[in-house]
Amino acid sequence: MRKKVVSICLLIVIATILILYYSTYLQTNAEVKQQKVYKIGILTTTEERLVKTDGMIEGLKQYGLSDDNVDFIIKNSYKDIDMLEDLAQELVDDEVDIIVTTGTAETTAAKKVTNEKNIPVVFIGVGCTVELGLVEDSISTGCNITGVDSHYVQLSGKRIEFLKRLVPSTEKVLVLYNPNTTPFGPSSVFLYEAAEKFNIELDITPVTTSKEVIDALNQKSNDVDGVMIMCSLLFESNIDSITEITLEKQIPAIGVLDRHVEEGVLAFYGSTSYNEGVQASRIVANILKGQDPQIIPIESPEQLELHVNVNTAEKLGIDIETLKMPFVDQFVYSEKR
Repeated sequence: MRKKVVSICLLIVIATILILYYSTYLQTNAEVKQQKVYKIGILTTTEERLVKTDGMIEGLKQYGLSDDNVDFIIKNSYKDIDMLEDLAQELVDDEVDIIVTTGTAETTAAKKVTNEKNIPVVFIGVGCTVELGLVEDSISTGCNITGVDSHYVQLSGKRIEFLKRLVPSTEKVLVLYNPNTTPFGPSSVFLYEAAEKFNIELDITPVTTSKEVIDALNQKSNDVDGVMIMCSLLFESNIDSITEITLEKQIPAIGVLDRHVEEGVLAFYGSTSYNEGVQASRIVANILKGQDPQIIPIESPEQLELHVNVNTAEKLGIDIETLKMPFVDQFVYSEKR
């Protein structure tokens, strides 16, 4: 009789353990199924600009957001700006939780299709957002858009200064900008102030096509001893031609993207595309957790760097003594592709 009672008790204990285990299994399974999977739409015009979102994706991991709980949907127009609005609409149709943009044209397109959809937009490395009408104010944007500013406007003067420090003989600089995408007014204040301080004459030249870029470089090469490239997809698309001509004409050039130096431009000063992406990840994470983008201020770049291409310097006959240039953050050894 006692053995029978012990057996029954043992069966009850085993059954209880199995029931508890199964209940825990079901609860855990339910929690996993209920875990939120976010959809992040990425809108870009070039493959190269995706380095920004590479930084963002890596940065999101520190906030517990990775491939396990995030789906990334990439739309690339491959330099066709006219396609961007349709691609942005596709992201809206995919019911993404947020759209991340990599440039001015992308942000403009995303604004048009999300204005009444209440879908947040976070830009990476865009300047002049107030002047372009993308946001109302950099502190309180007043819309669904926020992000990380490239500060290419505010850093225009510093780029002139660093060009002078790298090449002290610089007296006249050709400044190329695209008026269709980059309002020159905001940058002009910083440029003229630096030019006056370092006794440099500026040749401000608007260009809107690849032909105009090449013609300006060829026609003005004998009258200038430096070139500065402003922010525009136009210059990104023509960086090979710009590098080829400036090397041929023996003119040092300074760009606005770290990739410009990798392509053979003498120098770059600003925030790297990857670092801007990492910084933007915090904004993206906060919005996904429920923060209103209207109250998230546009952020300034957290880290500024000066990169110099040593191979280009040698081709231009510029004596780059790395040990005597502590103000340079990175020396690049990269031949023109």
